[in-house]
Amino acid sequence: MTELPEHHKVSHVPATRLNAAFAQKAEDLLPTLHNWNVSPIGTVTFEPDESEYFKRRKRPQFTTAELQDKAWGKGQEFILDFGDHHVGYLKFRLTAQGPNVDAPARLRLTMGETPPDVTEELHPCKSWISTSWIPDEVVNIDYMPKDFALHRRHAFRYVRVQVLDTSAKYQVKFSVIHIEAVSAVTAEQVLALPPFPFNDDTLCRIDAVSMTTLRNCMQTVFEDGPRRDRRLWSGDLRLQALTNYCTFRNNDLVKRCLYLFAALVREDDSTPACLFEKPVLTPASDYIVDYDILFGSTAHDYAVQTGDLETAEELWETVLGSTKGALAHVEDGVFRGEATQAWKFLDWAENLEKDAGMHGAVIVGLKAVDSLAKLLKKPPPYEDVVAEMISKAERAFYDAEQGVFVSGKARQVSWASQAWLALAGVMDAGRLKSALVTTMHDPNALKPLTPYLYHHFAEALCNVGGEEECLQLIRTYWGGMISAGADTFWECFDADDYTSSPYGDHHNHSFCHAWSCTPSYLLRVKLRDWLADRKGL
Repeated sequence: MTELPEHHKVSHVPATRLNAAFAQKAEDLLPTLHNWNVSPIGTVTFEPDESEYFKRRKRPQFTTAELQDKAWGKGQEFILDFGDHHVGYLKFRLTAQGPNVDAPARLRLTMGETPPDVTEELHPCKSWISTSWIPDEVVNIDYMPKDFALHRRHAFRYVRVQVLDTSAKYQVKFSVIHIEAVSAVTAEQVLALPPFPFNDDTLCRIDAVSMTTLRNCMQTVFEDGPRRDRRLWSGDLRLQALTNYCTFRNNDLVKRCLYLFAALVREDDSTPACLFEKPVLTPASDYIVDYDILFGSTAHDYAVQTGDLETAEELWETVLGSTKGALAHVEDGVFRGEATQAWKFLDWAENLEKDAGMHGAVIVGLKAVDSLAKLLKKPPPYEDVVAEMISKAERAFYDAEQGVFVSGKARQVSWASQAWLALAGVMDAGRLKSALVTTMHDPNALKPLTPYLYHHFAEALCNVGGEEECLQLIRTYWGGMISAGADTFWECFDADDYTSSPYGDHHNHSFCHAWSCTPSYLLRVKLRDWLADRKGL
């Protein structure tokens, strides 16, 4: 896909009713960001290797001490390796070797999350999302010695340093190289984490990478991706919050994000799909039906985890408003996507038929709102709607002959349909598990492209007695990313093709992404008792 999708073409955007009181509550919860320095472990080179996921193998080159002694001239380059993924600001000291600095030193610095970022040419990039996200900087340094710092924050493990030009009179030398890393999570919070309770090296590594992913996304909000799309999306927030509750427990950051969305309710009572903090608090033009209906689920989870019913009460009207967009698509108890042109997401999988999955997502959202109402001692507003939608789900979407849910005129079988209707609990657990497992083994079923949908499929398995299948999915999918070299979990992952992209070009991906962080939640919460019974497997 290289053309801008229709749902990204802005036409009419409903006006925002700014709630200044909620905006101030969010501002009062602005976290203090914590900084620490990270030095490189040395420089590396990459050699072609078809057996590797990215088709190249890393080889150590110079130690940090050796690098400090080397001088570099026009056309020369090296690649720094910081040993792990970090978010922050690149800093170094640049000195000159030669009789005169008679011209600026011009450098290109490319911050890389994965090997292709620092071994492939990033331009031209054939992506329908803005290529200004490409993480490279050209800088000119006039006078040396100079303590230099990139003013822009980046997310990276590698840095490709290219000396584009100096002059015939001098070469440059690099020293005191480090990242000033930054996160809302402190070192003390990391050290205070309860240890992963199972003696399984693979699961321990998956858990650790999940938490690094979350930590690096935890800035002044739960960012979508600290490299690209550095803003707050409501769908990702829900998953980040669930993982946060069983790891870092920075619940005030969740509260801040809930108030930010509640501060930007639109004139039709919907919540924007995402928002911007700077230069001023602003809603994005994006609206996603499934993200809107799940806002109540995020508020409900927060209330359950914290016991903060005062905040839940303040958010109640926002929660009710966030259901209207989805309910406008429900006719005679069945979700009908053609009712509006509004964006229904579920996943980036191409040609995904979404009515069945959206039917389930709406039920999940409405059930959460009813549960929140009970916590607040209010009458559950949607019990009748939920009952009707559950009663209609089998007739509208279930294919008894195949034993799976189908969607659209072509009766498409997809992981999305099974996941959301299972999460909605529209049938007995036995048949729901059978539908999920049958779909997993159907080579013609439309698979997810993103960890966002893989998470919901995995959680659905847990809910219907498919813990063993869920664990295997975690090992193969998120474990597959680790086998491919992941330090943090990625925005999307195709085990057979690293260039696969929903945006038209893999160079514009995020390789530390919010919706990828949930294995810690799945392992520590959803699978904990089951794993304990089996001593971790």
